[in-house]
Amino acid sequence: MPGARYRVTQFARLFTGRLTLQARAEAQTWLAPPLFELFCRMTPAEQYHAYEVRQTLAAQRQVDPDLLTAALLHDVGKTRMPLAAWERALIVLGNHLAPQAADAWGRMGGSPLWWRRPFVVSRQHPAWGAEMVRVAGGAPRTVELILHHQNNHPLDPMLQALQSADNSN
Repeated sequence: MPGARYRVTQFARLFTGRLTLQARAEAQTWLAPPLFELFCRMTPAEQYHAYEVRQTLAAQRQVDPDLLTAALLHDVGKTRMPLAAWERALIVLGNHLAPQAADAWGRMGGSPLWWRRPFVVSRQHPAWGAEMVRVAGGAPRTVELILHHQNNHPLDPMLQALQSADNSN
């Protein structure tokens, strides 16, 4: 689990993380137009995070286009129910203080109560994002990586690489 320093940096990026024009242009060249439209739905901080995840993978000499596309779109499901900064902080606290309860709150169906909503987004965004990318024409392997980017699959090296890059950014 990431430490306090990482979480403070992560929280600060909600307000300061922005892509340069060059980085945005790069993302546009890497993604097919319907996928770039999905990328553009993310908040500036989410776009910055996704770009950094992709750059981390590229620096590790990862070249698989499905993996690199998944890096850019792994959190796109969060656009279905955008979260405020305080809701993101609530997820971190809930996952730290009561991880089993936070997981259960995220799995509950129906219209979530206001306080449970962040946990639903945290738990469900991989499935939402995978479906969005599938509908937009994403490759099956990209969809699979997005769907499982929060699950433990020790036998899938590409998924492990995505998770590691995600956790370090």
